[in-house]
Amino acid sequence: MTMSKTKVLIAGAGPTGLTLALWLTRLGVPVRVFDKATTPGETSRALAVQARTLEFHRQIGIVDDVLEAGLKIEQLTVHTPAGVAARLPLADFGRGISPYSFAFALPQDIHE
Repeated sequence: MTMSKTKVLIAGAGPTGLTLALWLTRLGVPVRVFDKATTPGETSRALAVQARTLEFHRQIGIVDDVLEAGLKIEQLTVHTPAGVAARLPLADFGRGISPYSFAFALPQDIHE
């Protein structure tokens, strides 16, 4: 029985497509990434990075750079004309579920 080498085409060069490309490349899978845009994004279409995405970044060895580029969100505060309406602590939002148990902001154009 012969083993064939699978090649993967990834549609979309956003953070998800690029993370997948890096991960597959580390596994020795040849990839090609296509995107309808001809240049990298200059604006953000997403702000938050999920804990599971950070876990993938750790697996491919880039999590420290990603964490340095973004911002851990400690608290969400809702302001109204009358003052502070609510505070929601986010520092340990997913404790015990992920090593990245916090809300994390990184604009998509920086993430890419």
